[in-house]
This record gives sequence, structure tokens and C-alpha cells, in this order.
Amino acid sequence: MTLTRKLAGLAISAVAVATLAACSTTGDSAGTASAPAQPFDVASVSISPMTTASLCRQLGGQGQAPTVTIRHTAAAGVPIRLHLQDKLSDGSTFNHRSTRVTSDGSGTTVVNYAFLPPCNTTGGRLNSNYQLTVEAGGKSSVTPWARFNSASRTIQ
Repeated sequence: MTLTRKLAGLAISAVAVATLAACSTTGDSAGTASAPAQPFDVASVSISPMTTASLCRQLGGQGQAPTVTIRHTAAAGVPIRLHLQDKLSDGSTFNHRSTRVTSDGSGTTVVNYAFLPPCNTTGGRLNSNYQLTVEAGGKSSVTPWARFNSASRTIQ
């Protein structure tokens, strides 16, 4: 083997070692897994009271959207899902739509979303129990909104 071939072989070996060294990481480098992010917790959920204005037009309302205030871990950009349901007195459920928002970094996220307005026109056959489900950070919480007596057309 000539000296040129030996030098070429050594050069290739040196390049390979340098490449491998550049790929390896130590515990302090950016290539290692970082510490887990702070868990996202919802501390409280409040929803503005249901009023006649909240009801559908058939019940004398304007379909006014409720205001939902979510207090949570101060982290921005965490997905939050809100879902409004009517749990009817016969055991069935009517969905009033859902929406997704992202958390505000302040720790308070306010949502005004036009869910389908309450519109139980069954005339006493069924009563309604409206509730809001909020899902975030892998957890879910249910907040009651109002009950509606369809015979008397009153919010309870």
C-alpha cells in the first residue's frame, strides 16, 4: 500500500470520526429531552347567567351568546374546547355546538361564542338542563348553566 493510499484512508477515517462526534450529544446539549412542560390546569369556569335574551326567538329571546370565563395556568396557546349540551328530562341529549380556542397567557381566557341558543319548545313534555363542558390539558370539567321549564317557559 502506498503512502498516498494510507493518507487517504486516514483522512476518510478522520472525517468519519468527526461526523460521528458531531452527532453525539451530552446531557447538557440541546439534543437531550427537556424537562416536561408545566401542567395546564383549569382553576375555574364561570358562565354568564341565562336570561330571556339568551333564549331562541321562538321563546322570545335574541339568542344572545353567553360569556364564559376560564381561569387557568398562565400559559398561552393551550387548546381549550368548549361544548354546550342540553340534558333533557327524558335522558336524551341535544348538542348546542362546540368551539375551540387557545388559552391566554394571562391565565384568564374569555370566550363569547354563539352556541345554538336554548330553544325547548316542547310545552311541558321535556325540561332542559343546560351544561357547559370545558376540556383542556387532558382534563374535563362540567359547569351547569341553567334549567329551563318548558311548561312555564321559565329559567330556573
